Amino acid sequence: MTHTVTSSHSPPVPRLARQASALAERIADVLRDAGNLEVEAEDGSREPWQTLSLASGYAGISVLFSDRVSRDPAERLVAHRYLGMASAGLAGRQDLAHGLHYEVAGLGFALDLARRAGGGYETSLVTIDALVIERARRLRHLVRTTPLDTMARFDVLDGLTGFARYLLLRGGGTAPEVEELLISLVSMVNPVEHAGRHVPRYWSTVPPNWRPETGESLRRHGHLNLGLAHGIAGPLAVLATAHADGVVVPGQAEAMSALVTLLGTFQRADRYGPYWPDVVSLEEFDAGRSDAARGRVSWCYGAPGVSRAVQLAGRALGRPDWLLLAQESVASVVRIPLDAWRIDHWSLCHGWAGALHLLGYFTDGPDGHLVRQCRDRVVERIVRAVDGDRLPTFAVGHDHIGPGREPAGFLGGAAGLALALDDYAAPGRALPWPSALAVM
Repeated sequence: MTHTVTSSHSPPVPRLARQASALAERIADVLRDAGNLEVEAEDGSREPWQTLSLASGYAGISVLFSDRVSRDPAERLVAHRYLGMASAGLAGRQDLAHGLHYEVAGLGFALDLARRAGGGYETSLVTIDALVIERARRLRHLVRTTPLDTMARFDVLDGLTGFARYLLLRGGGTAPEVEELLISLVSMVNPVEHAGRHVPRYWSTVPPNWRPETGESLRRHGHLNLGLAHGIAGPLAVLATAHADGVVVPGQAEAMSALVTLLGTFQRADRYGPYWPDVVSLEEFDAGRSDAARGRVSWCYGAPGVSRAVQLAGRALGRPDWLLLAQESVASVVRIPLDAWRIDHWSLCHGWAGALHLLGYFTDGPDGHLVRQCRDRVVERIVRAVDGDRLPTFAVGHDHIGPGREPAGFLGGAAGLALALDDYAAPGRALPWPSALAVM
């Protein structure tokens, strides 16, 4: 299972490329010295995963500098320092989170990219691979023995999808374990009875969140999540990536088709074109339709994240109808004025950086010129929003970051933004860092 690093991104406008590159460099200048980062949360408390994880901690920051080694070999030392900080923080701890965006698989992902950039880390990776495989086996057992549970058991951040993507990246001797994970993901399309209905085993028994506005049905009966980060688009993307890499198990193509069918069932359209709601309630599932309005443009939910999963599946199985659906959903996004995208941050997860990166996979389609123009406008928006001369104080962590401070990490912070800007400014990335997002 080898992984080829490719990019479909077209060359950007030179002026914007220079601005994007300059902002990325300024961010890297600040992150290069860990002493510039604040660590404590505003209230003086923090959870260990927040500082050690791929999503928001030292491991994720290291990815930015591993990706820059091809331009400057000295960046390898910066990546190594951050990897050392993440590793040291895990020593002796028993309460580790193993998911791809957390401490164990997250550190392994960052170490693998550092290995690709400059060699080394083999012994540490063997140890981490064993820990990931053991935790994945436990999770597979849970899936086999418990018909329904939360979305965390299968999603990209915590669950089987993230573990499968990690082991696909690692390749080699992990092939049997990848196949077992794919078999579990395939099995979860099968229906099971829940509250008098038959729902796929991808059904989550809890709501997507516990905010006050979350409806009573979602609280009582759970939901079907359609997003890429936490929902069925994530398994679809990884099943497609594995298939394209030649890793195929019985029922894989049928499961991919079932997932695309589910997405198609609840697809909606507004005056801009097709979109997907974030979640489906039990009543909506029973009715076979959702009346939810379009959500924000993001990686984690809706287009273009779901669009990329459908595109990967269409390419893997040679389905032009799926490719057309993916293209049309992205075309609908670029028709929407940026001010209506409902984006209020610049992160990879649900901000401008994620939208910028995801749109790059659609620059060669029939609406490619519109997508390229849209990406240029997004870069202009980012450059205006993030003043390279007056960057905020970056803090390592996820929550409780106070006024005037912004996250430093990969998924929700400055490291992820710099990676997306670098990728825009110089298409043809050095390392497969987007595989952590399950988009390649």
